[in-house]
Amino acid sequence: MKRIIEYIAIITLLLSGAIGVSAQEKEKKAQVSGRVTDRNGEPLAGIRVSAGQGGAMTVTGMDGAYVLTLPEAADELRFAFPGYRTAVSPVTDGKADVVLDIAETFDRDETVYLGHTTLRKGEISGAVSSVSGRELAKSPVSNLSMALAGRLPGLFTQETYSEPSRANTGLYVRGVSSIRGNQPVVVIDGMVVSHNTIESFDYISANEIESVSLLKDAASLALYGIQGADGVLVITTRRGQQGKLKIGVSLDQTFEQRTTTPDFISSGEYARMRNQAAFNDGLGKNHFYSDEQVAAFESGSDREHYPDNNWREMFLKDLSSMQRLGIDLSGGSDRVLYYSNVNLLHQGNFYNTDQSDYNAKNRDIWVNFRSNVDVKINKYLSSSLRLAGNVKREKTPGGGFLSAIYPTLFHIPPTVYGPTTPDGGVIVTDKVQGTPYGLINRSGFTRHTVTNVYAQFALNLDLGFLTKGLSLNGSFAYQTNAVNTLNTPQTYEKWIRTGDLSDLAFGVYGSDVNSPLRYEKSSSMYYQLTYQGMLNYNRTFGKHRVGAMAYVFYQDLSKGETTMPLLLPYMKLVSGAEATYNYDDRYLLKFDIGYSGSEQYAPSHRFVATPAFSAAWVLSNEPFMRDVKWLSDLRFRVSYGKTATDRSGLGRYAYLDNITLTQGGTIPSLSYIVTESQVGNPDIAAEISKKLNVGVDIGLFDNLTLSVDYFKDRMDNMVISSSASLPTYQGVPMAALPMVNTGVFENKGYEIGLNFSRQIGRDWSLSLGGSLLYAENKIINGGEVLKDADYAYRNWSDGYPYGQEFGYLVNRDNGNGFYNSAEEIAADGLTYEIAPRVGDLRYMDLNHDGIINEKDKAPIGSGAVPKYYYSFYGELKWKSFDLSILFQGIGKYSTTFSGAGVYEYDLDGVFGSLHRNAWTQERYDSGQRIDYPALSTQKNSNHETNSFFLYNRSYLRLKNVEIGYTLPAKWARAISAENLRISVSGQNLLTWDKMKSGDFGPEGTGYLSVPVYRLYNIRLSMNF
Repeated sequence: MKRIIEYIAIITLLLSGAIGVSAQEKEKKAQVSGRVTDRNGEPLAGIRVSAGQGGAMTVTGMDGAYVLTLPEAADELRFAFPGYRTAVSPVTDGKADVVLDIAETFDRDETVYLGHTTLRKGEISGAVSSVSGRELAKSPVSNLSMALAGRLPGLFTQETYSEPSRANTGLYVRGVSSIRGNQPVVVIDGMVVSHNTIESFDYISANEIESVSLLKDAASLALYGIQGADGVLVITTRRGQQGKLKIGVSLDQTFEQRTTTPDFISSGEYARMRNQAAFNDGLGKNHFYSDEQVAAFESGSDREHYPDNNWREMFLKDLSSMQRLGIDLSGGSDRVLYYSNVNLLHQGNFYNTDQSDYNAKNRDIWVNFRSNVDVKINKYLSSSLRLAGNVKREKTPGGGFLSAIYPTLFHIPPTVYGPTTPDGGVIVTDKVQGTPYGLINRSGFTRHTVTNVYAQFALNLDLGFLTKGLSLNGSFAYQTNAVNTLNTPQTYEKWIRTGDLSDLAFGVYGSDVNSPLRYEKSSSMYYQLTYQGMLNYNRTFGKHRVGAMAYVFYQDLSKGETTMPLLLPYMKLVSGAEATYNYDDRYLLKFDIGYSGSEQYAPSHRFVATPAFSAAWVLSNEPFMRDVKWLSDLRFRVSYGKTATDRSGLGRYAYLDNITLTQGGTIPSLSYIVTESQVGNPDIAAEISKKLNVGVDIGLFDNLTLSVDYFKDRMDNMVISSSASLPTYQGVPMAALPMVNTGVFENKGYEIGLNFSRQIGRDWSLSLGGSLLYAENKIINGGEVLKDADYAYRNWSDGYPYGQEFGYLVNRDNGNGFYNSAEEIAADGLTYEIAPRVGDLRYMDLNHDGIINEKDKAPIGSGAVPKYYYSFYGELKWKSFDLSILFQGIGKYSTTFSGAGVYEYDLDGVFGSLHRNAWTQERYDSGQRIDYPALSTQKNSNHETNSFFLYNRSYLRLKNVEIGYTLPAKWARAISAENLRISVSGQNLLTWDKMKSGDFGPEGTGYLSVPVYRLYNIRLSMNF
């Protein structure tokens, strides 16, 4: 860190010197001023005004006025702001007044960032979607990935849990491209982050972001070579603008609440169900609790001896809070532009604690910072310095994060006395020693300090003195992540209740004693260095616009591993070239080629070429169509090419054998043990995905657009195990067999986007829209060994979607799928591996051999990712009020669930709401509802993967709502502010689903997983 600071100081001094020298140069300067209004003559504040050459930019003030200084005379200016149509205006006598209209849904002049290059939206011939940071900021979330849901067409997000200030969100571009199910690579201001990508960008706050672009097809991904097959997320952060210092301040108060919580099973219910499970297993009617004890639990008259403990309610708060403060500073001149941002986040405690010797409460403090500086050194040379990072200090009880403690809230039965003895001893059971009380209040605490640092320095040389439109730039970037952990564990004496329930008697359990805190420390880190050089050419000749780019990128990555050979650095070399041609905005052509390699592969297979081609025909710009006023846009797009990835699940240096020699054997000092842990494949290579995209865009009346894309990806050299093609008796462990490029994977589907916007009168504006993604994947060859002929399904992978489950099909011929009598069991005449009881599930004998075993398993569910992903939104503005609403959902998605709370037999019995209506003879005879097979105290034939435990996980969610009001200008001026806005928003407010049980939601991993959180937020924002 010290070395980095020294480098930054040196660079800053050099820049200062260069600026001083360049200030002595005499350049012809031009000052342009004007005013920006809407169609009603009202001034528009915050409009971005920029010139194409030199990167000069500013924003309009509250009166709509601006002043922009250029290093040389400019022919035209560009005016842009989200929600308004981008305008280009000529400069006349140093003046340029502009009237902006509400944006049509397809703004041809909107700038789209592609990571290494930028294009006008009207020039894109591939498949790219984007969203502004302003839009993302509507979601009051701590992690950026959570704000992307429903806002980037083509991006599937899966929020498996959202522990406050921590998230686990899966991101998939148009589904998955291989059996690895990789998430996209992230590019931050041109810096490619290919290791722990989601972790890296999750720390960025929406306030820092200009836009996020999603690259989906070969035309936009081929340049990234072995980093592009799984898609790319391009994050572009904000930059400074010409003008006086502008300060933006935002203050958020957020309240967090779980969207789902398992039903509380009272002690009386628990005692009856536990007894019923024992009775079903032939252990007698009152094996665990007598009738008198059950009655005592149910009556509640003696809670001291017969408790009814809701451990979740006892230790986990129903509502927690989070606060965030954000400050932006921006401004500059024609020489220097600067933007700085700092965000401070505080996550409050969500546990109920009683520890007095030390603070056992959880608390997170999170600081984000960013500083972007752009300097024009002289007429031809400019530079930029990007510094960013965060420091996050997470303090948790010694039991770990919420994801570790949450399951224990349901492990202990409500009938157990506690959480402590009358004398303060920690109560446990013979099966559960990690109680929530002990983990939260008697296990010490842990403090993690996570630091991320991003530093990037670039020089840009305008080679216009050689030929107009030519430029050269180079950059160096450094990114590091470090985690330092202070752990203060302690042990505690454990007690267990003994004797009859009518007495309060306790005995010591185990040998643990109450110990003082013990201090331990550990740390880990990784870093990457990247070097990049790029040559650009952009020129317009009448109706012809041509562009070209060539670049080379080198990455040196050191991961956090500390053992050989994993500790050795990972090195990549990626290069590429691009050529574009635009004739009169009618015919668009683009050719890209990447050439990249990694030392992961043998020299003869190290590099791979990834060419791609795209074209578009803008029919609406043809001369014979320009009189068709109702058709504002009609374009046809097609792209095809190759992308690649080196994230193939390979061991280190997969082309080499890994053989170790250690002393051992009968006489260790005289003999050795040879271990062959990896058999190398010298022909192993990067995976290549061929991508096709065909699309059409239709715009009507300047306010309605429809986009439709069909896509197909195919990987013919997917990395799979060679075990399917080698005999099992060849002498090498199966796990050590070499990987080969013989797998085949296919993913295809379509995207549809529909958007409408309209200015209604003077005070109203309305925007509506939505998107739909359908993606269907299939493993054509995953290296699976064909099963024996007596299997009902000989393939359990090949021919099915990624993550396809196999299990028993429940036979419902008798109406309910259970064995309702001993006669039914006998009539079926089937042999089970565990003999079924009355009330157990009936399975289908698919191979008709009279035996129920894994040979009868069939495909169930839809695979690991949904087939459909969709969202729709609305935004309404009236005078100073604004309202936005976003819905997001998934469809055709079903998987099984298992584990405690879904199954009932774990530990001392963990019961969910469905177990209340488990099969009993009385319930069946009386025709009552039955939701679950007969309860049991141990694993039996019911507790296998089967269609009974198949859940429809499709849902529709009210993802985000924001209501805002901009206060009158006189109120803002009272505190010397330009504007003052207050807003109320919510995230994950309502969910409609088809889950069998309300104990847990459709996105998590089951009953014991941390649920998605609902957020309520109040925000105050000011600009000075």
